[in-house]
Amino acid sequence: MLIVIAGAGNIGSELVNTFVGLKKELIVIEKDEETCDEVYARYGIETIHGDATRISVLKQARIDRADVAIATTRDDAQNLAFAVLAKSFSVPEIIVRMNQASYYEAYRTVGVSQIVNVVNNVVLDILHQVEKSEVKHVARLGDGAVEIFVVRIPENGKIVGKTISEVAAHRHMPKESIIAGMFDAEKNEFTIPRGSARIQGNADLFVITKPELVKKTAELLVRT
Repeated sequence: MLIVIAGAGNIGSELVNTFVGLKKELIVIEKDEETCDEVYARYGIETIHGDATRISVLKQARIDRADVAIATTRDDAQNLAFAVLAKSFSVPEIIVRMNQASYYEAYRTVGVSQIVNVVNNVVLDILHQVEKSEVKHVARLGDGAVEIFVVRIPENGKIVGKTISEVAAHRHMPKESIIAGMFDAEKNEFTIPRGSARIQGNADLFVITKPELVKKTAELLVRT
Protein backbone atom coordinates (compact mmCIF):
# COMPACT_ATOMS: atom_id res chain seq x y z
CA MET A 1 0.00 0.00 0.00
CA LEU A 2 1.36 3.40 -1.03
CA ILE A 3 0.25 6.41 1.02
CA VAL A 4 0.98 9.96 -0.15
CA ILE A 5 0.76 12.61 2.56
CA ALA A 6 0.57 16.32 1.75
CA GLY A 7 1.90 18.33 4.68
CA ALA A 8 4.31 17.30 7.42
CA GLY A 9 3.21 19.61 10.22
CA ASN A 10 2.03 18.38 13.62
CA ILE A 11 -0.69 16.10 12.28
CA GLY A 12 1.24 15.00 9.21
CA SER A 13 4.34 14.09 11.21
CA GLU A 14 2.27 12.07 13.70
CA LEU A 15 0.70 10.17 10.82
CA VAL A 16 4.14 9.48 9.39
CA ASN A 17 5.31 8.19 12.77
CA THR A 18 2.30 5.87 12.98
CA PHE A 19 2.49 4.59 9.41
CA VAL A 20 6.22 3.96 9.63
CA GLY A 21 5.52 1.74 12.65
CA LEU A 22 2.95 -0.12 10.57
CA LYS A 23 5.52 -0.66 7.79
CA LYS A 24 3.51 1.28 5.20
CA GLU A 25 5.10 2.66 2.05
CA LEU A 26 5.05 6.45 2.38
CA ILE A 27 5.83 9.50 0.31
CA VAL A 28 5.57 12.90 1.99
CA ILE A 29 5.18 16.22 0.18
CA GLU A 30 6.12 19.31 2.20
CA LYS A 31 6.54 22.96 1.20
CA ASP A 32 8.96 23.84 3.97
CA GLU A 33 12.42 22.58 3.06
CA GLU A 34 13.67 22.38 6.64
CA THR A 35 10.64 20.33 7.73
CA CYS A 36 11.10 18.12 4.69
CA ASP A 37 14.71 17.45 5.64
CA GLU A 38 13.75 16.73 9.27
CA VAL A 39 11.18 14.10 8.21
CA TYR A 40 13.72 12.41 5.94
CA ALA A 41 16.43 12.48 8.62
CA ARG A 42 14.14 11.05 11.26
CA TYR A 43 12.33 8.35 9.29
CA GLY A 44 14.40 7.78 6.16
CA ILE A 45 11.30 7.79 3.98
CA GLU A 46 10.93 9.48 0.62
CA THR A 47 10.17 13.19 1.01
CA ILE A 48 9.54 15.72 -1.73
CA HIS A 49 10.10 19.42 -1.22
CA GLY A 50 7.36 21.13 -3.19
CA ASP A 51 3.75 22.24 -3.57
CA ALA A 52 1.29 19.35 -3.34
CA THR A 53 -1.15 21.24 -5.59
CA ARG A 54 1.25 21.12 -8.56
CA ILE A 55 0.81 18.21 -10.95
CA SER A 56 4.56 17.90 -11.56
CA VAL A 57 5.13 17.44 -7.81
CA LEU A 58 2.32 14.89 -7.55
CA LYS A 59 3.75 12.92 -10.45
CA GLN A 60 7.12 12.93 -8.71
CA ALA A 61 5.31 11.51 -5.66
CA ARG A 62 3.85 8.76 -7.89
CA ILE A 63 0.31 9.81 -7.05
CA ASP A 64 -0.94 7.61 -9.90
CA ARG A 65 0.19 4.58 -7.87
CA ALA A 66 -1.19 5.77 -4.53
CA ASP A 67 -3.78 3.73 -2.68
CA VAL A 68 -4.42 6.54 -0.20
CA ALA A 69 -3.86 10.31 -0.46
CA ILE A 70 -4.00 12.39 2.73
CA ALA A 71 -4.04 16.19 3.01
CA THR A 72 -3.07 17.50 6.45
CA THR A 73 -2.24 21.18 5.89
CA ARG A 74 -3.92 24.04 7.76
CA ASP A 75 -5.14 25.55 4.50
CA ASP A 76 -8.47 24.14 3.31
CA ALA A 77 -8.02 25.64 -0.15
CA GLN A 78 -4.77 23.71 -0.57
CA ASN A 79 -6.27 20.52 0.84
CA LEU A 80 -9.21 20.87 -1.54
CA ALA A 81 -6.95 21.41 -4.56
CA PHE A 82 -4.85 18.40 -3.56
CA ALA A 83 -8.02 16.30 -3.24
CA VAL A 84 -9.24 17.35 -6.70
CA LEU A 85 -5.91 16.44 -8.28
CA ALA A 86 -5.68 13.15 -6.39
CA LYS A 87 -9.17 12.31 -7.64
CA SER A 88 -8.09 13.08 -11.21
CA PHE A 89 -5.36 10.46 -10.79
CA SER A 90 -8.01 7.96 -9.60
CA VAL A 91 -6.66 7.57 -6.07
CA PRO A 92 -9.15 5.17 -4.39
CA GLU A 93 -9.07 6.71 -0.89
CA ILE A 94 -8.74 10.45 -0.25
CA ILE A 95 -8.66 11.79 3.31
CA VAL A 96 -8.51 15.47 4.25
CA ARG A 97 -8.06 17.54 7.36
CA MET A 98 -10.89 20.09 7.44
CA ASN A 99 -10.12 23.29 9.33
CA GLN A 100 -13.25 25.27 8.47
CA ALA A 101 -16.69 23.67 8.36
CA SER A 102 -17.66 25.87 5.41
CA TYR A 103 -15.51 23.60 3.20
CA TYR A 104 -17.50 20.46 4.00
CA GLU A 105 -19.76 20.50 0.93
CA ALA A 106 -16.84 21.33 -1.34
CA TYR A 107 -14.90 18.34 -0.05
CA ARG A 108 -17.90 16.08 -0.53
CA THR A 109 -18.54 17.43 -4.02
CA VAL A 110 -15.05 16.56 -5.24
CA GLY A 111 -15.33 13.02 -3.88
CA VAL A 112 -13.26 13.06 -0.69
CA SER A 113 -13.62 9.71 1.11
CA GLN A 114 -13.11 10.88 4.69
CA ILE A 115 -13.24 14.39 6.17
CA VAL A 116 -11.62 14.92 9.56
CA ASN A 117 -13.08 17.96 11.27
CA VAL A 118 -10.17 19.07 13.45
CA VAL A 119 -11.88 21.93 15.31
CA ASN A 120 -15.04 19.94 16.03
CA ASN A 121 -13.01 17.00 17.32
CA VAL A 122 -11.02 19.20 19.71
CA VAL A 123 -14.15 20.91 21.03
CA LEU A 124 -15.94 17.60 21.62
CA ASP A 125 -12.87 16.14 23.37
CA ILE A 126 -12.78 19.11 25.75
CA LEU A 127 -16.51 18.79 26.43
CA HIS A 128 -15.99 15.11 27.26
CA GLN A 129 -13.32 16.01 29.78
CA VAL A 130 -15.40 18.77 31.39
CA GLU A 131 -18.89 17.26 31.35
CA LYS A 132 -18.62 13.52 30.72
CA SER A 133 -15.59 12.20 32.55
CA GLU A 134 -17.11 8.70 32.62
CA VAL A 135 -17.05 8.59 28.82
CA LYS A 136 -14.10 7.53 26.73
CA HIS A 137 -14.23 8.75 23.15
CA VAL A 138 -13.48 6.19 20.43
CA ALA A 139 -14.42 7.74 17.07
CA ARG A 140 -16.63 10.16 15.22
CA LEU A 141 -18.10 9.32 11.84
CA GLY A 142 -19.03 11.63 9.02
CA ASP A 143 -18.90 15.30 9.90
CA GLY A 144 -19.30 14.56 13.61
CA ALA A 145 -22.89 13.34 13.08
CA VAL A 146 -22.29 9.98 14.77
CA GLU A 147 -20.16 9.19 17.80
CA ILE A 148 -18.83 5.93 19.22
CA PHE A 149 -17.90 5.97 22.90
CA VAL A 150 -17.05 3.55 25.68
CA VAL A 151 -18.49 3.65 29.17
CA ARG A 152 -17.64 1.35 32.08
CA ILE A 153 -20.61 -0.05 33.98
CA PRO A 154 -20.28 0.17 37.78
CA GLU A 155 -20.25 -3.15 39.61
CA ASN A 156 -23.45 -2.14 41.42
CA GLY A 157 -24.98 -0.36 38.43
CA LYS A 158 -28.74 -0.49 37.95
CA ILE A 159 -28.46 -2.11 34.53
CA VAL A 160 -26.22 -4.94 35.76
CA GLY A 161 -27.97 -8.25 35.06
CA LYS A 162 -30.40 -6.69 32.60
CA THR A 163 -30.47 -7.73 28.96
CA ILE A 164 -29.49 -5.47 26.09
CA SER A 165 -33.12 -5.50 24.96
CA GLU A 166 -34.34 -4.38 28.38
CA VAL A 167 -31.90 -1.49 28.46
CA ALA A 168 -32.78 -0.45 24.90
CA ALA A 169 -36.48 -0.44 25.82
CA HIS A 170 -35.99 1.79 28.88
CA ARG A 171 -38.15 4.91 28.59
CA HIS A 172 -35.17 7.21 29.11
CA MET A 173 -32.85 5.42 26.68
CA PRO A 174 -32.58 7.44 23.43
CA LYS A 175 -33.79 5.41 20.45
CA GLU A 176 -30.76 6.64 18.51
CA SER A 177 -28.36 5.02 21.00
CA ILE A 178 -27.21 1.47 20.24
CA ILE A 179 -25.05 -0.81 22.41
CA ALA A 180 -22.77 -2.26 19.75
CA GLY A 181 -20.11 -4.04 21.79
CA MET A 182 -19.20 -5.30 25.27
CA PHE A 183 -15.68 -5.87 26.60
CA ASP A 184 -14.92 -8.03 29.63
CA ALA A 185 -11.50 -6.92 30.93
CA GLU A 186 -11.14 -9.93 33.27
CA LYS A 187 -11.62 -12.40 30.42
CA ASN A 188 -10.01 -10.07 27.85
CA GLU A 189 -13.04 -10.83 25.71
CA PHE A 190 -14.95 -8.59 23.29
CA THR A 191 -18.43 -9.55 22.10
CA ILE A 192 -21.09 -8.07 19.89
CA PRO A 193 -24.07 -8.60 22.20
CA ARG A 194 -27.46 -9.86 21.08
CA GLY A 195 -30.67 -8.64 22.64
CA SER A 196 -30.68 -11.48 25.16
CA ALA A 197 -27.11 -10.83 26.36
CA ARG A 198 -26.90 -9.71 29.99
CA ILE A 199 -24.78 -6.77 31.10
CA GLN A 200 -22.07 -7.49 33.63
CA GLY A 201 -20.65 -5.17 36.27
CA ASN A 202 -17.31 -3.55 35.34
CA ALA A 203 -17.94 -4.32 31.67
CA ASP A 204 -17.06 -1.70 29.05
CA LEU A 205 -19.94 -0.97 26.70
CA PHE A 206 -19.31 0.39 23.20
CA VAL A 207 -22.18 2.70 22.29
CA ILE A 208 -23.12 4.40 19.00
CA THR A 209 -25.23 7.56 19.17
CA LYS A 210 -25.50 11.21 18.17
CA PRO A 211 -22.96 13.54 19.84
CA GLU A 212 -25.69 15.50 21.61
CA LEU A 213 -27.05 12.28 23.17
CA VAL A 214 -23.75 10.98 24.58
CA LYS A 215 -24.22 12.55 28.01
CA LYS A 216 -27.85 11.44 28.41
CA THR A 217 -27.06 7.90 27.28
CA ALA A 218 -23.98 7.57 29.49
CA GLU A 219 -25.80 8.85 32.57
CA LEU A 220 -28.49 6.20 32.14
CA LEU A 221 -25.97 3.40 31.68
CA VAL A 222 -23.82 4.24 34.75
CA ARG A 223 -26.62 4.86 37.26
CA THR A 224 -26.17 3.13 40.61
